[in-house]
Amino acid sequence: MFLVLTSTEIKISRTLENGIEFSCQMCGKCCTGFNEGEVYLYKDDILRLTEFLNIVGTKRLHDFAKKYTKVINDSFFWKEPGRERGRTYHFKTLGFRFTGEDEHCHFLIENKCSVHVARPFQCRSFPFWQMMVSNRKNFVNYTKKCKGLQVLKGKFYSKEEILNWATQEYEIEKKYFLEMKKNNFNILKVHPYLSKEMLQE
Repeated sequence: MFLVLTSTEIKISRTLENGIEFSCQMCGKCCTGFNEGEVYLYKDDILRLTEFLNIVGTKRLHDFAKKYTKVINDSFFWKEPGRERGRTYHFKTLGFRFTGEDEHCHFLIENKCSVHVARPFQCRSFPFWQMMVSNRKNFVNYTKKCKGLQVLKGKFYSKEEILNWATQEYEIEKKYFLEMKKNNFNILKVHPYLSKEMLQE
């Protein structure tokens, strides 16, 4: 995710200004295909998933990471307090590893998420990612692919709720970035159960 704004600067596009109705139509498209982008995973996501799957112990956590995750590139714009200019940092983070010729999520079974109650934040916050909330063009592009955004029926989300989802996303990204920065951007210190081989894939 490339986030340039600070959380207090997140703006909402006119498309979402009055809120929208949305409910997942369970078509499975957003869980299939690398071209749809990455699914980022953070510590809370890993903890929630492993607890749900009853995975305990270093060995099993290592096996989980090797089977279900991959190391991917990430970036974050950060301005140190008191400085006039910021810079974009590039570093590594975790994402879901896809499987099959259609590159689907391991946990997608018959177009349904088998870990729905423990799904990552990125999955549960869709379609209110900052890149979609702030940019009408991005939102419109996703309506061409997502049945839920085409029918616009279901639970009503107000402007405040939508901005809250986008802000939470930013704060999660910032928290991870600051932890990586503190550890000299060494992902093995932040996620010690990863193997060095995963960094070379």
